[in-house]
Amino acid sequence: MTVPIYILEDHRVDDLFPLTYCRPASLLRCGSDLLIDRMLRNLPRPPDGLLIRDTLAVKYRDKLGIPINPPVIPGRGAIFINARWLMTEPFQEPPPDCAGVAADDFAWMHISGSRLKTIDLKRIVRSKMLDDLSREMSNGVVDATMIRFPWDLLRHTRILLSADFKRRGNAKKSKPMKGVYVLAEDNIYVGTDVQIFPGVIIDATNGPVWIENHAIIRPNAVITGPVYVGEHCVIRTGADIREETILGPHTRVGGEVSASLFQGYGNKQHEGFVGNSVIGEWVNMGAGTITSNLKNTLGEVRVPINGRPRPTGLTFLGAIIGDHAKLGIGTMLGTGSVTGFASHVLTTRPPKFVPSFSWVTDEAVSRLDFNKMVVIARLAMARRNVELTLADQDIFNRILSSYSTVEEHSWLPQ
Repeated sequence: MTVPIYILEDHRVDDLFPLTYCRPASLLRCGSDLLIDRMLRNLPRPPDGLLIRDTLAVKYRDKLGIPINPPVIPGRGAIFINARWLMTEPFQEPPPDCAGVAADDFAWMHISGSRLKTIDLKRIVRSKMLDDLSREMSNGVVDATMIRFPWDLLRHTRILLSADFKRRGNAKKSKPMKGVYVLAEDNIYVGTDVQIFPGVIIDATNGPVWIENHAIIRPNAVITGPVYVGEHCVIRTGADIREETILGPHTRVGGEVSASLFQGYGNKQHEGFVGNSVIGEWVNMGAGTITSNLKNTLGEVRVPINGRPRPTGLTFLGAIIGDHAKLGIGTMLGTGSVTGFASHVLTTRPPKFVPSFSWVTDEAVSRLDFNKMVVIARLAMARRNVELTLADQDIFNRILSSYSTVEEHSWLPQ
């Protein structure tokens, strides 16, 4: 009898807020793929379940082809895969009652049926239980890359894109493009129904350029690889899309973008620099939005995750922007800044940490009216022919009821 495999969210999903407020950690994009895509490719068989927060269960049920929060049967034992594991190699099934530990995270754990009976499985999601259990098991240090904080999604872009391009090489089929100037054509992939207008420059000399189906590249845009352009993306006239940029599906960009990751459905269509940043879905960046990605001191960037400063070990790091955030024209985000879920920034220089559901102006920071936020989200999504569902609204409501217990925001008026 095969041992069930479950992909599990642990307690450190909180360190990935605001990006994980409305999505499981395994649905974060890293390189051209979601974390879960890499797991499905490398696990020995399809997982028996995705164990996620109840907050998200209704939205993702029946959408991923994987059972969501199925009952775990103790007597059979189970293999748990950490949802934050950037799995790049085939996973070999381990013996019972051992764990693979990377730094202070467990990457995988095989728990025997007898031991599993001693665990409160109702509390296993978003808890430290398996971390604590890994210290009691036979374990070893494994070479596993874990996504601990949002900026970890940026660290591996160049290596991942090169490896992904090589792996997909049998599908490589760039085609002659009239009026398009191409460097290193063998390092370029262009999908079907892609429109690339005359005057575009694609330079894949130092890394692949992957352009997915139905993308549109307007005249005189410059793309310098490695770069991934997802399905239905639009790159505006004259845009400068620089190395290590990931554009998730249905993202529209203009101006200068460098070493940044858009989860998808992003909107940054005007002039302005975005560098070394991670942007959630349904984010709108007004004309002239700029992210600083380097301190004047050239020192290490610290980022206020949930309002608490965290060291990054990085010299270059821009902004972390949560889903459904809206940035007004001329917004200038400081180095290592965080804009929370569904926040609206209407001032040129917002604080380094903007809590979720904030309405930020020159005069004050206040809480965004919930009903107003829902109306704005519905309108924004409808523009891309996507419906705001009741499940989405339920997630918004649950985030609103709990975010203040996670985020430190004492400066926000009550």
